Amino acid sequence: MIIMNKLMQDELLKIKDIDNTFDFTGKLSVINPEMYKVHDCVLMRFNDNPRVTEEEIEAAMRYKNFNYDYEHSEIRIGSYFEGITYEQSLRLALDIVEMWGYKLHALFPGDEFHIVMSVDIDSEYQNVVLNYYKYRGEENFHFDLDELDKYIYEAILVNVVEADEEYYEDDDEDDVDSDAIEADGET
Repeated sequence: MIIMNKLMQDELLKIKDIDNTFDFTGKLSVINPEMYKVHDCVLMRFNDNPRVTEEEIEAAMRYKNFNYDYEHSEIRIGSYFEGITYEQSLRLALDIVEMWGYKLHALFPGDEFHIVMSVDIDSEYQNVVLNYYKYRGEENFHFDLDELDKYIYEAILVNVVEADEEYYEDDDEDDVDSDAIEADGET
């Protein structure tokens, strides 16, 4: 389910006639990253960056509210891809948001995720930014999906990847992690 504010609707009108067959160079691991679970946090690994360890997650949990996945998932399209216009960045980001949604749902069907695409429309650079987080209920950090229009300087789109209600998650996190690695073609 895709939800967006009025500003994002206006931005997407700029790309309604753009297809996704343009040429660009960049780090393709952003499009299809390795996804893995540590504690209750689902993380993505790009390029050859090291995996986040259990110790890092535990340290973060001690010192602040637990929204580690959102804080460490920021991807600025312009930082990873070269040779594309702002409009092409929007188009590419839409495709990435969709692909991440399918992959998160396939690997972690018992969890709900919010994948966020945003643009600071007042900035001269108009960076297209992607973040995501595992939805952990009302008491934790999340965008209020009914009030996205209150953001008057930021165009926001949220892809809500809903959990399967009939899915009963196995308590063994190692099995989920192994599934994530196998899905990426690694052994």
